[in-house]
Amino acid sequence: MLFIRSLLSVFLLLTINTGVTTDWKLRREESGVKIYTRNVAGSPFEEFRGVVTISNTSLTKVLDVITDVKNYPVNFPNCSGAEVLEQKGKYNDIHYITIPTPWPVTDRDAIYEATTTISENGTHAWIKLTPRGDYKQEHKGFIRVYNGSGFWDLDEVTPGTIQVVYQFHADPAGEIPAWLANSVIVSNPLRTLESLRNIAMKPS
Repeated sequence: MLFIRSLLSVFLLLTINTGVTTDWKLRREESGVKIYTRNVAGSPFEEFRGVVTISNTSLTKVLDVITDVKNYPVNFPNCSGAEVLEQKGKYNDIHYITIPTPWPVTDRDAIYEATTTISENGTHAWIKLTPRGDYKQEHKGFIRVYNGSGFWDLDEVTPGTIQVVYQFHADPAGEIPAWLANSVIVSNPLRTLESLRNIAMKPS
């Protein structure tokens, strides 16, 4: 996520895609994190899926980190700014993020609605990310990302152990070659999940 890597954070941050897709390919397995990618019909940009298992934590703690929008710039690589535009519940919001990119590429920004569903027994949570680019006027100096969606899937596999799946697909808009965006589609989610694991495992 320090971009050239920064371009993938344009995808920042977990797609439910209606187009026909190819099978997932394991691109990297490192430090317990697995990153898969696949092609998406009709798009030059790949979709990614990251998987990590976090021990010595709880579903609530992981959920708290993922939905802590104000600390995105600290907790997650390649997010230079973040703010909640509308809080719709403890784990539901509409939020705005900015993504730095290397010169001469123009920085990106995006707006997403996060909708969280938690199972009755508290062992599973699903955070759906839906683009809401029209929610707020575009800012000078940024290119707005309008097409991008995905999800976080949290599952308590055993008490104190949470499996996290982070999946996302987006079109970063503007003049970013697909080959360049796709070149960082592995390193960015890898670093995001490593950071999430490190924070979620810290003693309260």
